[in-house]
Amino acid sequence: MKILVFEYITGGGMAGRPLPVSLLSEGRMMLQALLNDLKFLPNLPVLLPLDDRCLNVSLPRNTEVVPVSQTDDIKQILAELIQQAGLVWLIAPETEGILADLAQIVTRHQKILLMSQSETLAICANKLFTYRCLLANGIPAVETLSLAGLNKPPFPACVIKPIDGVGCEGSLIIDRPIDYAAAIENLLHHESLLVQPLLAGPVLSLSCLFKQGRGWLLCCNQQHVTVRQNRFSLQACLVNAAYPQLALYQELVDRVAVAIPGLWGYIGIDIIDTPDQGPLILEINPRLTTSYVGIRQATGINVVEQVLRLLDGDPYLCFSSNQAVQVEIY
Repeated sequence: MKILVFEYITGGGMAGRPLPVSLLSEGRMMLQALLNDLKFLPNLPVLLPLDDRCLNVSLPRNTEVVPVSQTDDIKQILAELIQQAGLVWLIAPETEGILADLAQIVTRHQKILLMSQSETLAICANKLFTYRCLLANGIPAVETLSLAGLNKPPFPACVIKPIDGVGCEGSLIIDRPIDYAAAIENLLHHESLLVQPLLAGPVLSLSCLFKQGRGWLLCCNQQHVTVRQNRFSLQACLVNAAYPQLALYQELVDRVAVAIPGLWGYIGIDIIDTPDQGPLILEINPRLTTSYVGIRQATGINVVEQVLRLLDGDPYLCFSSNQAVQVEIY
């Protein structure tokens, strides 16, 4: 059985278009980390489409690279490769339904998708849907409102972001109520934007595995976020950072697993640990995240191996290492 690995930015999803610098950096790092984990599974042949601008990667021994030129039709190439594969691992942005649409293609071809199904991906892609789901299940989350119709600032300081954005993409900080009206006047498509309060506290991510209403916390990661021209920018992640509240975070993971039982495979949960309300969920990422890059070095856990274990049973989490690993985003 072959595994098809498709990372959207480096794999040809942007063929014929400029490669976005920040997403390219993170996409390349996640792809290389995934390939490095696959090197420990030499009996699993890999199919790997690569944009012809992104061919410089270190490959597992049993890998077939399919170069994607700038005039190629990536959808046609993917359809052909999916037919050849038994397993499919996708890394793609949720923006504009890209990840959910790709998952649907895999499902239609009756191949094994190594992540959540498209219905669950669609819930997580829409941050407003995610918030309402968490709220309905009593799970603490950052208050999230649609920007449409909000002509007055709903919070003393606000963060506006796309409803289906990736990471810090498209974020805008409005830290004074007096600036709110002028700021939103310059924004288009208010119905596709949301607003959240700007909160104090460390921004963390939880790297987890999920399966059928259960969740396993792998590690807690500290995100180093800076503000440039009123916009957030993720600079680095400290993977497996030492936090005393791991039991509390595992409890949060357990509650998310019950609330969204369709979550499957590797999942990243972004939280802000506020001083007055405790940890609040910002968003749920149903795919590999930047923190994944440091997990094997930090914990000794091969995430790919453990996700494959989920196909037939539970993961076997042997933490053979326990160190913090800094992942820089270039």
